[in-house]
Amino acid sequence: MPSAPPLDRFPLVRSQSAEEICAALARVYARPTLHVEGNTKQIDAVFNLYQMKDVGLGYTRYGIPISLLYPESNVVLQTLPIRGQAEAVVKDIEYSLDTGCGLTISPGESLAVQVNANYEHLILMMNPGALDMKLAAITGASINRPLKFHPRRDDTRAAGKALRDHFTFLVNAVSASVEPLPKLVLREFEQTLIVMSLYANRHNYSHLLAQASPDGALLQVRRAEEYIEANWQQALTLESLAQVSGMSALALSRAFKKARGHSPLEFATQVRLRHARAMLQRPDAMTTVENVALSCGFADVRRFAEDYRLAFGEHPSQTLDRGG
Repeated sequence: MPSAPPLDRFPLVRSQSAEEICAALARVYARPTLHVEGNTKQIDAVFNLYQMKDVGLGYTRYGIPISLLYPESNVVLQTLPIRGQAEAVVKDIEYSLDTGCGLTISPGESLAVQVNANYEHLILMMNPGALDMKLAAITGASINRPLKFHPRRDDTRAAGKALRDHFTFLVNAVSASVEPLPKLVLREFEQTLIVMSLYANRHNYSHLLAQASPDGALLQVRRAEEYIEANWQQALTLESLAQVSGMSALALSRAFKKARGHSPLEFATQVRLRHARAMLQRPDAMTTVENVALSCGFADVRRFAEDYRLAFGEHPSQTLDRGG
């Protein structure tokens, strides 16, 4: 029996009707013009969508060769092909899409795409305002011009591969989880995907991300540490860390590395591991390693167990057994 497609519990549309497909796409992105490529077979379209605050996770397949022409949208759209091939045209330039090359469409850009019968892709939709805010927090610069991405994203390079790996992990976690993932986990995954998208794609502000940042003062590092200690159960954003420290996220990260030997987010991981240890040392009848990991912001329980072992010299289950 074939396995269910990604995000199968979150259907947007299942249809053989071109009208129904276009209407569904219009609700979340833009209404396309759809054309079946010389094939008498019916469309077998599957669209799944899991929407978070600023990020949407999607999956698409059509089942037959098909072409679509999308008008301009106000959403940043990234495709991550997982099977088959497609050809896309953005601003009169043609791009070939496969598992090593994704596509990023900026707001205000139209898109023409032609896919083969076995083409499938994951979709990452983002609120452009969230990207602007994150970019400003990282660089400390004013984002006065619209963020414009180069359409082709190389997923074989380190930054593109990291984005694909993290996105795929989240899609799999959401797909497999019967209960909703904790809001803390989801919000921080959103932050991670937004930041990774800024580094994985070329855009008109890439030069700012590549620039070295000035050193920060130890006092500003301490302010950030105090904020993280007080807010470890909340989603920690680069915007909040930049605001409390009074410096850009790039400058703060460099100052942390110089003063502490690690990044602000690595410090947050240390703080959360300490709280997880305290919870495992004082368990109740419902305490498990998995629910402690999730409540402390760790979506990957195996990664949590390894980080915990490295920090404390034992597996979290050993701490739990002694605590019980």
